[in-house]
Amino acid sequence: MFVNSYPTLDVTFELDKGEYTAGAPITMRVALSRDADEEDPDDQSVVAPFFPTKKIANWWLVVGEPSTKQLLSIKRVTVNKSLSVKLEFTLPKGQHALKLYVICDSYVGADHDLSLDPIDVAEGEDSDSDDDESGNEMEE
Repeated sequence: MFVNSYPTLDVTFELDKGEYTAGAPITMRVALSRDADEEDPDDQSVVAPFFPTKKIANWWLVVGEPSTKQLLSIKRVTVNKSLSVKLEFTLPKGQHALKLYVICDSYVGADHDLSLDPIDVAEGEDSDSDDDESGNEMEE
């Protein structure tokens, strides 16, 4: 029947190089590849005898910051053999320790939890930290 239907997924990721500023989009490129079944490499069906219909394995790509419990980007994908995905998110000023989570919606234990190198984000061009206070004094 099914010899080995458990998914083996290889994940690599890379942030676009450059200066990161607050409020400006940061792009992450994620490459996913899986060991496809030699008989039918495009078959994504899951072994789920009690599921009422045919179930396809999907993966959720999630970028988050565990220290603040903030979700920055999320995308659902289906991987046949290989797939390249672009995720965009913004960050406030400061240093951020982010993680990339790759979560399978069909198999327990197939998930990936990858840490990124710390990201330093500089103050953005449109920062209005002290501008609001000085604007109120001029009205009087």
